[in-house]
Amino acid sequence: MNSPILFCIPYAGGSSMSFLNITNRIHIDAIEIKNLELPGRGLRHKEPLLSSLEEAVDDLYLQVKENIDSLQRPVFLWGHSMGAILALLLSFKLYKHQFKVPGLLVSGMKAPTCQLSDKILSEKAKNKLLSNFLPVKKEQNKEAPLFQKIYKKRIEIMEKDVEILEKYQMENWKDIYVATTIIAIMGEDDDLYPDQSYYENWKLHTSETFEIFSIKGGHFFPMQHPGETAILLTSILTQMLNKKQ
Repeated sequence: MNSPILFCIPYAGGSSMSFLNITNRIHIDAIEIKNLELPGRGLRHKEPLLSSLEEAVDDLYLQVKENIDSLQRPVFLWGHSMGAILALLLSFKLYKHQFKVPGLLVSGMKAPTCQLSDKILSEKAKNKLLSNFLPVKKEQNKEAPLFQKIYKKRIEIMEKDVEILEKYQMENWKDIYVATTIIAIMGEDDDLYPDQSYYENWKLHTSETFEIFSIKGGHFFPMQHPGETAILLTSILTQMLNKKQ
């Protein structure tokens, strides 16, 4: 079967469940969607967390291979925040192994070669960002033991993910180059990467077209606005699919 397939890679601390509220709303008959899972979370929570970005990319690559029985099957990737970096490195690995990757969607992450300094957030701003990981309907529920246990585990995973991302060294990011359309999506109120200048250098990684879209919401806009995110992704993917026909 050579119908297109979209693989989704979540943010630091996320799991394969993180995007379900979005991917379940994407209804394109021509494309299959898979939410990828890294060790130590979700369905693989009993496995140890990975210690490097290289290990994460290798793990994701094996998952993609398991879901594809032909090199001719078009592969689309979407990664958010840390998942965007993983998606770029994964697309490069797939490209080197002769897979077809016509589209790469990256959101909530500055381009790897962007020289602009990350905005330093206050503790209040950080807590606001982290609250999007595990939203609750009532403020008092945050004191419940079960919530605290889950929240602590999620933060532990997130901190480990951020650690391996910060430790990752690439001497020349410009060598990560693919013949793939790249679409960058930014939150209009993102406290981390607040304007398009953070995203423009994603174009350095492709010989194909590049475009930036914006959507309402902050750094975690997919979780804040799943419906609007699904509509935008549906539009982008549909245009990509029509372009390749």
